[in-house]
Amino acid sequence: MGKSETMKKQIKDILGMVWKYNRILGGIKLLNAVLLAVLVSINTILFQKIIDDILILLRHKRITTGIYVDFGLFVAALFFDVLLTSFDNYIEIRFDMRMTDGLERDIIQKYKNLDYSCYEKSATYDIISRISKNPGEKIKIIYWKTVEIVKIVVSLAGLLLVFRQASNLLIVIFVVFLIPMLYENYKAGSLWFELYERQTMDERKVAYYERLLTSKISLIELIIYQATDYIKSLWEKQSNKMLKEKDATLKKVEKALLKKSLFAALWYIGCTGILIHSVMTGHISVGLFIALFNTTLSIVDTITNLLETFGDFSKEIKEVSYISSFFELKNTEPRMGHIEAPIHFIRFEDVCFSYPNSEKEVLHDANFEIDLSQSTAIVGENGSGKTTIIKLLCGFYRPTKGRILIDDHDLNELSSQEIGKLIKVVFQDFYQYELTIRENIAFGNLCELKHDDKLEEALELVNLKAVKNIGLDKPLGKLEKGGIDLSKGQWQRLAVSRLFLTDTTYTILDEPTASMDPVSEYKMYQLFYSLMKSRGSLMISHRLISAKMADYILVLKHGNIIEQGNHDDLMKSQGEYYTLFCKQAEWYTA
Repeated sequence: MGKSETMKKQIKDILGMVWKYNRILGGIKLLNAVLLAVLVSINTILFQKIIDDILILLRHKRITTGIYVDFGLFVAALFFDVLLTSFDNYIEIRFDMRMTDGLERDIIQKYKNLDYSCYEKSATYDIISRISKNPGEKIKIIYWKTVEIVKIVVSLAGLLLVFRQASNLLIVIFVVFLIPMLYENYKAGSLWFELYERQTMDERKVAYYERLLTSKISLIELIIYQATDYIKSLWEKQSNKMLKEKDATLKKVEKALLKKSLFAALWYIGCTGILIHSVMTGHISVGLFIALFNTTLSIVDTITNLLETFGDFSKEIKEVSYISSFFELKNTEPRMGHIEAPIHFIRFEDVCFSYPNSEKEVLHDANFEIDLSQSTAIVGENGSGKTTIIKLLCGFYRPTKGRILIDDHDLNELSSQEIGKLIKVVFQDFYQYELTIRENIAFGNLCELKHDDKLEEALELVNLKAVKNIGLDKPLGKLEKGGIDLSKGQWQRLAVSRLFLTDTTYTILDEPTASMDPVSEYKMYQLFYSLMKSRGSLMISHRLISAKMADYILVLKHGNIIEQGNHDDLMKSQGEYYTLFCKQAEWYTA
């Protein structure tokens, strides 16, 4: 698709959004702009007639009725202009509110349906990140500029018809000089956008280095390692690279804008010469000469506004193309399968999996079965595929080969909501929600949001009595005034507390105690296994002392299960599990 076709598609998409969310106010805005544009030509004609009437009065010493009519119409036109301009400001406020509300509702709905793989790809993740930067405001600005371009074009068309009274040559000169002026201005706008596209990744890097130098956690580490100067040098190197590119682009832009100004000056000189010749030869009246001469100045300004608006317009159109791209991102495929709890087993049959844009298989012909009435542990070295198994179980991805069964139901046929009813997970990379303590716990089961006794019991179970004493309605983080922060370990325990509210059949723990000390971790797993006996659990941990408590252990290596059994059996076989366990035991006995 060529640049012009791409631009047309982008404009069509944006106008489609305006039509979808704000068609009535959008139409009123356009009509209002056209009326204001027509008034420019009407005021020019009325101004010419008033000048001619005044000259007749001075020459013949008599007042004609026409002067009162013309002056009255001129005042009425000015009043109408002021009225329409005021109304335009009101429309802008209402338009902004409706556009932002409607678009953001659809964006949130799209987020809910977005396929998880979109977060793994750099290109699509850029689109997802940019969509959060007030797209409704940007759409409004582009539509406003679209209307402004229409207004300027209608205004120029009307003024050219007035100029036609003086000479058709004025119109020819206008067209001759307008085309190169538009081209040079468009070129300037395109240069800025091309720079914007090139520097998207660079800006991300600069922002990342700035966060490293301003975030409390990273800054403490950098100071300890005496690495602040190094990060600063990376920031300076990236910033200087961007600055040089901007300087080079600025020179090209200034050259294009200088050419545009030259064409504008030639237009003004040519029009002035023709007008002087026309009034001296008696082809036009003095009133028309004064009106057109005055209008020539305003036309130069109008053309300049058109060119600036058009130049920015082309740049901004391209900048918001990510909005359309966002709505075109892949949705989660609809799954209508249903399964009744309780469930009894999960089976992997010849499962292979590779992440998007990667040829490396993380899982290769994995075959194993998990008894959901037991506590199961998956152990293995980093990169063996443990977390990938959880992502597949949650339905974030589908196997590239093979299938996953839950009680003979293919997992691919179950919706995320259906899976969520059966399985709950505590991830190692849990999110710190800056909401109240109450809300953070109740994510385990929102039906319990108002049941203080159950929420407080969950806090006690994970040894967060101090947090309980603060009060369930205390906000966490810095989002609200008076919010408090927790240590990493406390945040992790808070995430784990959700498990004790959930009524799902099965619970998955992905390194849920990584931020705890060994003693607290051991006690937490003892608590897990005692409480999860009634519903079963799957646990992933690097510390095999925790896996020892599980009823059944799966040993994962190079994407496949190479050993399975309980702790005693695996130790007797002296295979991979035995080797890993002994190595870790040396940490504590050496």
